[in-house]
Amino acid sequence: MKINIKQIATRAYDALDNIFTDKEAWGLFKLAAFVETFGWTCLIIGIIAVTMQWPHNSAYIAIAGSIHGILYLFYLFIVIFAHRALKWSVWRFIFAELISVVPYGALVFELWVAHRRKNGKN
Repeated sequence: MKINIKQIATRAYDALDNIFTDKEAWGLFKLAAFVETFGWTCLIIGIIAVTMQWPHNSAYIAIAGSIHGILYLFYLFIVIFAHRALKWSVWRFIFAELISVVPYGALVFELWVAHRRKNGKN
């Protein structure tokens, strides 16, 4: 029995079709981009707390890092599950995932995509 990895990957990728409508996917993506930005803000405040040696600064970074991590994963999963409904190319999908590593990158990407959607360029 030969396992065809390409066939398995194609089936898994095709299974992402029709999970969300365009409207649902867009709403979830916008939410994810904004909460991911909030996560970056929390993390930056935690870093400032440690750098400026605020009282109990280790607690700030622990809490902020956890919040950021959870919201970052939320963004990644939403992009994975919503990009097919949004009819994004593979390159836009990859860029959406990679840009979130940059502080506030997801917000900038969301604004860019919103501008393109508004102008009918998908």
